[in-house]
Amino acid sequence: MAKSLQTLSRIQKFKIDEQRKILVEFQNKEEQLQIRLNNLISEYENEKKISTEIGIQADFGAYTKRYLKTKEELENQLLAIRNKIEEIRDIISDMFKEQKTFEIINQHRQEQELKELADKEQKTLDEIGTNAYIKNHK
Repeated sequence: MAKSLQTLSRIQKFKIDEQRKILVEFQNKEEQLQIRLNNLISEYENEKKISTEIGIQADFGAYTKRYLKTKEELENQLLAIRNKIEEIRDIISDMFKEQKTFEIINQHRQEQELKELADKEQKTLDEIGTNAYIKNHK
C-alpha cells in the first residue's frame, strides 16, 4: 500500500510540473502582450504629439480608431490570459493540496508501522523478561 502512495505522489509531482510549465508559457504570453500594449500606447502618444506639432489632424482620426480597436483587442487578450493564469494557479494549488494529503497519509502509515513494530518488540521483551523472572524464582 505504501508503494502505491509513493507512485501516486510521483505522478502528482509530475502533473504539478506539467501545470507549472503551462503556467510559465501563459505568463510569458501575458508579458509579451503587456509589452505590445505598452508599445502601442507609447507609439500612439508619439503620433499624437507629432500630429499636434505638425498640425495634421485629418489622418489622426483614422489612426485613433485603429489604435483604439487594437488596444481593445490586446486588453481583451490580456484579460483572457490572466483569467487562464488564475485558473492554472487554482489547479496547481489543488494539486499541491492533494500531494500534501498523499504525503501526510504516507507519513501516518509509516508512523503506524513503526509503532506496531515497537509494540511487537516490547511484547517480545516483556515475554522474555517474564520467562526469565519465572525461571529465576522457581
